[in-house]
Amino acid sequence: MSFKHTLLGLLNVEPLSGYDIKKIVEKTPFMYWSGNNNQIYSTLSELLAEGQVIKETQHQEGAPSRKVYSITQKGVNELNRWLTSDTDAPVLRRQILVKLALASHLSRAEAEEMLDSYARTVRMEMALADRHLAQSRFSELPAEQAVFLELIRENIASLYSAELNWLEKVREAAEALPELAARKEDEAMQHKDEVKETMNCQVKEIGQRKYLHVTGGGCLLSEERDALDIISQCVSHGINAVLIEGELSEGFLKLSTGVAGAVLQKFVNYNIRAAVVHRVATDQPLRFREMMAEQRSGNTFRMFDSTAEAAEWLLSD
Repeated sequence: MSFKHTLLGLLNVEPLSGYDIKKIVEKTPFMYWSGNNNQIYSTLSELLAEGQVIKETQHQEGAPSRKVYSITQKGVNELNRWLTSDTDAPVLRRQILVKLALASHLSRAEAEEMLDSYARTVRMEMALADRHLAQSRFSELPAEQAVFLELIRENIASLYSAELNWLEKVREAAEALPELAARKEDEAMQHKDEVKETMNCQVKEIGQRKYLHVTGGGCLLSEERDALDIISQCVSHGINAVLIEGELSEGFLKLSTGVAGAVLQKFVNYNIRAAVVHRVATDQPLRFREMMAEQRSGNTFRMFDSTAEAAEWLLSD
């Protein structure tokens, strides 16, 4: 997808600031971007240099000035040229296909775990896409154009539904794989039991705002799958904020394992705001303490000494 032409298309509807564009794109499931604000502003600078957009500074009383971008006739011409040009073919190169092609040595249980993980991801993406589409700028299309939104929704839903149906066929094929050794089966069941015993999820509501409160007596966030389990609970309840309270795993504290980075990236990808009650102490790894210090300048993931502090930040604007 051409991000430059996406911006031209949005500006062809109405003048927008860079912040306006960010809010539209991140809430529209079929629009792809890197998630980095620099991509928006660098693309706008490129369009300015090419004369396809113009910029106007709007002064606001009691608020910072806004830089608003509008499309020019040259930009409209380029947008129309792109809209009528050849469209990219459907994406074929997908990670699940590569994994499946290289998974012939896995046991049945291992293959099923791979498929279960992917199915959870597909279901979460399906739920998020439908919710974001209902909240997107495109849900406000005039009545005569609303049919296109319904067709977009149908296309997205059919994409995820077809993937889940295909996964069921893959599961049937996986039944022919050898059974996992009893020891590994016991380990898998033990992990599931630990998750049930240690991760307790409750929806908390303060005023008009809600968050998911996750507690546990064992180690939380010991692997990327734990983050997906939490995110799945958030998606199912229509919540984008979570408070995690409990002992963190050694793997999360040790950055060389990659667990912390993977968990934080999952929260970013699914736009989930996470507050963790965990005292960052001097006896913990230096790189972990540095990473948590960096997170304090962001708005997605932070650590707090108390539940009250964590909840206050989580529900703040």
